[in-house]
Amino acid sequence: MTEELINFPTGKQHVSYSEIRNWSECSYRHRLLYVDKLSTFDASVHTVFGTAIHEACEKFLKTGEMSPQVAIDMIEAGWIEHGFDGVEKWNETAKAILAEVPGFLDSTFESWEVVEAEEQLYESIENDNLKFKGFIDAIIKTQDKSGKDVYWILDWKTTSWGWHAYKKRDFKVNAQLMYYKLFWAMKHNVSPESIKIGFVLLKRDAKPGKRCELLRVSLGPKSKARVEKQLRSMLKSVRSGMFLKNRLACKFCEFYETEHCT
Repeated sequence: MTEELINFPTGKQHVSYSEIRNWSECSYRHRLLYVDKLSTFDASVHTVFGTAIHEACEKFLKTGEMSPQVAIDMIEAGWIEHGFDGVEKWNETAKAILAEVPGFLDSTFESWEVVEAEEQLYESIENDNLKFKGFIDAIIKTQDKSGKDVYWILDWKTTSWGWHAYKKRDFKVNAQLMYYKLFWAMKHNVSPESIKIGFVLLKRDAKPGKRCELLRVSLGPKSKARVEKQLRSMLKSVRSGMFLKNRLACKFCEFYETEHCT
């Protein structure tokens, strides 16, 4: 291990999208989370539910059979562990969402086949000793009109009814898939031109038949340059010990008005 790796302030040999996003929103919060190792995270009904839905979708891709019971078992265990109420409603919602996933994939991606589910990335960052770490929910393959292979990198996102227009355009949100595309292409030596990316929104409160939506994300030259610049800036900033507070990001911060950030 090189001296530079040992001295990276987080003590880790890698960075992740969530870490980069936290830094981009508030570098001081990044310090509290990743350097000082502080966290006040508490599981919620939404995080437990989302994890259960992800697990069921992963099992579906790996086995070819959709089993809502996979999600139900996790939901019921999580509800008991955390003392949540109304487990029956959440079980029914899980079944309603998962029932639509296979048909949605069939109608959205013609003759698709599974490449991988929950694939780990741990790839070298250009001109740096650190790695980029991530987990891709789903990679599937289709073909374009000329018969060439097209890969889709997909990320499941559970939501209530969908996303507002501003969230759909938010670079901080879309950057997750941009990073995944760049590093997956590097890992498998696949041309980025053969890779498409998108979020699959899985909606709890949508009408039947409308619970799944594909939100495409594009990665053109400008977006690619922006992602690469963001990563370089983040690594340089963390190494230099520059952790500035972004007061515009305080509203939903877990450290807001605590002893750690006033």
